[in-house]
Amino acid sequence: MSSVGLYFDEHMSRKIAHALQSQGVTVVMAVDVGMEAKTDEEHLIYATQQRLVMVTFDHPFAGRTRARTDFFGLFCLPYRYQEDIGDAITQLSEFAQLFDEDRDTGMVHYPK
Repeated sequence: MSSVGLYFDEHMSRKIAHALQSQGVTVVMAVDVGMEAKTDEEHLIYATQQRLVMVTFDHPFAGRTRARTDFFGLFCLPYRYQEDIGDAITQLSEFAQLFDEDRDTGMVHYPK
């Protein structure tokens, strides 16, 4: 069972979400909770309110977010994972299992 849930913005694949959910990871998709067409900031606020780590491919937003700490967490995937979902699943599953709230809250995370 994972220690943290993930919030997928609108650009994330449902295939990745389903694979993670089958491993016991909680995944909330923006499109499933009425968050379509929201700003990056609104997505981050929603994820933080729900105590979920936001997952995105939006590197410019991740870069801007690194300057702040008032959010639960953000995980930024490399663009190549849009095609290589196996690696995305592996990285996100490992991250969810190893997330430590005291250590990782308010940080932008990138795959190893």
